Amino acid sequence: MHHIDVHVRDLEEVRTLFDALLLELGYERVPDEAGFIGYAPAAGGRPRLGFTQDGEFAAGTIRIAFGVDGREAVDRAAEIARRNGAKKLEGPSLHPEYGDDFYAAFFEDVDGNRYEIVANAGRGEVAS
Repeated sequence: MHHIDVHVRDLEEVRTLFDALLLELGYERVPDEAGFIGYAPAAGGRPRLGFTQDGEFAAGTIRIAFGVDGREAVDRAAEIARRNGAKKLEGPSLHPEYGDDFYAAFFEDVDGNRYEIVANAGRGEVAS
């Protein structure tokens, strides 16, 4: 995957949440552009994640999932999301409907875009 662009109503509200959360998930901010804030993996590479101010915003039906190494990383990221404006936070907890050892937290940003933080071992399997 190369990049993901998410359209939002208010960049400042999104910035508060994702400046804190994406630092924990190994991302860093890239230089701002007019109507856009972006993040790239701190170690280089892809995918990049960007937020675009959109005056005609309508929440989409996508969910962006971030994979992290283990349950403790899910717990830390969920707490950061909670403290920085995440809405409708679910978990972190086991979700057996997705697999026997699927541990994740789900949340929305202020605009209703959906996100997930899931424990994985970096090779597609879920870590315990």
